[in-house]
Amino acid sequence: MNRGTQTIFLSVYMLLAAASVSHADQVLFSTSYESPTYSEGPLSGQDGWESSFGIDPMVTSVRSRTGAQGLEVRKTSSLDPFGLTYRTIADATPWSKFSVQHSIYLTGTEGLQGSHLSPLALIGENGFVGQIAIRNGLSADLFTNGVGGSVPIQTGVWIDLRLVLDFQTQTQEGFVNGVSIGSVVFDNPATRLIQVEIFHIIGTDDKPFYLDDLSVTAFVPEPATLGLSALGAMAPLLVRRRNRPDR
Repeated sequence: MNRGTQTIFLSVYMLLAAASVSHADQVLFSTSYESPTYSEGPLSGQDGWESSFGIDPMVTSVRSRTGAQGLEVRKTSSLDPFGLTYRTIADATPWSKFSVQHSIYLTGTEGLQGSHLSPLALIGENGFVGQIAIRNGLSADLFTNGVGGSVPIQTGVWIDLRLVLDFQTQTQEGFVNGVSIGSVVFDNPATRLIQVEIFHIIGTDDKPFYLDDLSVTAFVPEPATLGLSALGAMAPLLVRRRNRPDR
């Protein structure tokens, strides 16, 4: 092996080493609604959250999955049929795949007349992308224009809900307690995540539910993938070098 080829192999090795060191999924937003960032009371107005319509989650110490505080959502009056609270997500990364997770604790059936609530509703630049919705307090459904997967759920326990968005394929996969419930296409085409929403459509049951541990994470390609890309880019140089007579 001559000096030029050694230099090329050294360059590839350095690229692989750099890829291994720099690999880390990037957390864009994460909260368990703890003090001092959050204080007990309405969620809107705290840490970038905004509220529309009549129901605003309350930061509370009544129940939490981790830490000392969580969110409580309940019907405040018969005049409040719908509640929506949202937070803008700052997405400055070049990656195209994201995971969004939120945990929910149900204390009642949340109505038996088609009502539903969503601790996870995601918005892109063209509007609604998709959600995991709790329907009638009996099932967790992956939902866009239709139900893409559904599993029964329980009250009185914390349930982990997660959506994985792939902006290259325009699809999302839903997970309940780590188990996939299916994959569906986006409701509207999108190239980036704009907002995370919490909303509640009231049915006949006004018992509260609780939320905690929200996270939005961008997936960074694995080092092996980056390394293969580097090798692919360097391969033509190696071929040319090997075919060139040494001096």
